[in-house]
Amino acid sequence: MSQVTHFLSADRLPREQVLRQAERISSNEVVVPVLDASPQMVAILNPERQIVYCNEACLRAGGLESKQEAIGLRPGELLRCIHAHEMPGGCGTSDSCQYCGLARAIEKGVSGVANIGECNLQCAGLATPQTTEYAVSVKPLRQIGPGWQCYYLTNISHEKRRQTLERTFFHDLLNRASAVQGVSRVLADEDLTSGEQREFLQMLSISSHALVEEIRSQRMLVAAESNELRASWTWCNSARIVHDAVASCNALGISDTRRATIIEAVSVDFQTDPVLLGRVLLNLLKNALEAPSPDEVVTASATRFQQCILFRVHNNSVMTNEVRSKVFQLSCSTKGIGRGVGSCSVKLFRESYLG
Repeated sequence: MSQVTHFLSADRLPREQVLRQAERISSNEVVVPVLDASPQMVAILNPERQIVYCNEACLRAGGLESKQEAIGLRPGELLRCIHAHEMPGGCGTSDSCQYCGLARAIEKGVSGVANIGECNLQCAGLATPQTTEYAVSVKPLRQIGPGWQCYYLTNISHEKRRQTLERTFFHDLLNRASAVQGVSRVLADEDLTSGEQREFLQMLSISSHALVEEIRSQRMLVAAESNELRASWTWCNSARIVHDAVASCNALGISDTRRATIIEAVSVDFQTDPVLLGRVLLNLLKNALEAPSPDEVVTASATRFQQCILFRVHNNSVMTNEVRSKVFQLSCSTKGIGRGVGSCSVKLFRESYLG
């Protein structure tokens, strides 16, 4: 009986049969040395999506020492994807696999369709899962048989991160600077009344504050990405942390119709890095305020939970399954290409610096 799956078939061949297939492939003394020398990750899959050959680059990426360890695995299992073992059927069978670029490319390859694409894999690391972005190329191997395929993976994480950070930084910086420029031009109008001048001076203060915050945020994220950021722990107060984050968020003028509010804030002294924790809450609040519903209610709170302080940011919007499966990845955003840095930094600061 077939195992339960949310996407691709869970059926596998017995290891003995896969080993015989692998022996047939590895006996090719012309092709195998060439593939082994490739800097790209290369693997050959049987129709059940099990690895019958992988090159040295694949082994290094998966932290394996011998090809025998890889035989019979599926790609996500080799690369230590955190979703690879959510279902008994392994890689390709979990709910998250429906939205994986590699799984989709392999699905087409089983059908005999050559294709290229990209994928983001959350791979189990030494401490926390690390998201790695790959360029994917799949080529059917019809000369071997139906459903056989070869895939090539190239790690493009560094390039993608650089492009996203640069694009986002200049996009946000230009928006904030344009707001400052616009208000400054209006203030230059000699016909403004004193009341209008006070109103526009307040707008200028908000816009310039937002510009400085954007620069600080980007500088902090770049430092964290390059492992140059150092947490500075000190005694803080939970209520003050929440109040400051909400006040900073509302001062940015993200929405004309919505403001963040505090529903509960217990006052407890504890040790943390107040700048990083404040940045995490601020980015969560900004994302919540950017939800599409104009009458959305955004709340923040700090409550006791056992021996801990639980910080929450909430709105009533519901993410789709696809967005939820990759919301903390750098390239994931519902706001367009090059966005998603805020939610990515939340995960980075929280897991790598705040404990």
